[in-house]
Amino acid sequence: MSLACASSAPMESPVAVKVKKIKTTKPREVMLGICGGVGPAAGLLLHQLILQNTDSAGEDQGHLNVCHFSRSEDMTDRTEYLVYAASSSADATDSDSECGSCCSEVSCDSVKEVENPACGMARTFAMMHAAATAGRARLVVGVPCNTFHAQPIWDEFIRRTGHASDVDHVHMLAETVAYVEKKLPSCKRVGLMSTTGTRNSRVYHDLLEPRGYTVVEVNTGATQQELHESIYNREWGVKSTAPSVSARCEANFHRYAKQLQEQGAEVIILGCTEIPFVFAGKTHFVGILLIDPMVALARAMIREADPSRLKPVDSTKKVPNMYSVVPLSVSKASSAPLVPLKYVGATTATTPSSKIPRANCS
Repeated sequence: MSLACASSAPMESPVAVKVKKIKTTKPREVMLGICGGVGPAAGLLLHQLILQNTDSAGEDQGHLNVCHFSRSEDMTDRTEYLVYAASSSADATDSDSECGSCCSEVSCDSVKEVENPACGMARTFAMMHAAATAGRARLVVGVPCNTFHAQPIWDEFIRRTGHASDVDHVHMLAETVAYVEKKLPSCKRVGLMSTTGTRNSRVYHDLLEPRGYTVVEVNTGATQQELHESIYNREWGVKSTAPSVSARCEANFHRYAKQLQEQGAEVIILGCTEIPFVFAGKTHFVGILLIDPMVALARAMIREADPSRLKPVDSTKKVPNMYSVVPLSVSKASSAPLVPLKYVGATTATTPSSKIPRANCS
């Protein structure tokens, strides 16, 4: 007996289902731009501080994009330029007062022309901006150099780059003052260790004094000259050895900090971007809070890029002392008395913008 199979029901034709596409907008890329080379080690430290102060949620993709250009060969020395600008201004004033007389002791021809560091940095910025534009990214720019923020240099840099689209410039020194106000609101006396160029430009004074702060520094003359030499000496100065620090350099800066303590400083601004290498891993010294302008700059750049990724100010862990003090073999010549550098021009006021020479920038 054969079994008949029941006929299957006819298949229904498939029904077309309309799927609504949801458009998702990808957040626009933001790039942090480190205009480095002033000096080169400072740019590396700034990049490290950006990583340290970023809330990355524990993954690589949580970090911000960073573009670091370090073109030291195209960067004239900032202090050297300020000396040149001051001397050129003095020569121009003398010429005006003497109605063009050629009896001036120093002629303009005898002064070696020094290009404004803003020119070289503007060329670096152009490369960086081209990279950001290619990726359609907004650019947040910072320069890790205190002396670069002196008015004759910073103003020229902004004049040359401020017109660029989708760019935010972060002023490191203004952010440093705000950082002092946040970290120690009761502070009234601020200690400052800096190059002679930064000191003579009074750029920190102009920001701090209108807010009621008193700025204290090491004694003028030999002590300030020695401090400057502790940064610039080509054998044992921190600029030439960073990230390592010579024992002589470390001992000098410890002594300067104690001098500021004796003058009643409540905080000390490490006013040259290589000085933090001397105090690596320290938040205080001789009981005084140390203020690193690079930390203020790093945090401000993160804030301008994406505030949600900025760690709370007191949550960042103490930086390990990655840069141990390395005694360097110093020749006998370096132990000779320091030869004072000649700084021409006023040391208590900023050179008027109208008197600042503008070097031809290619």
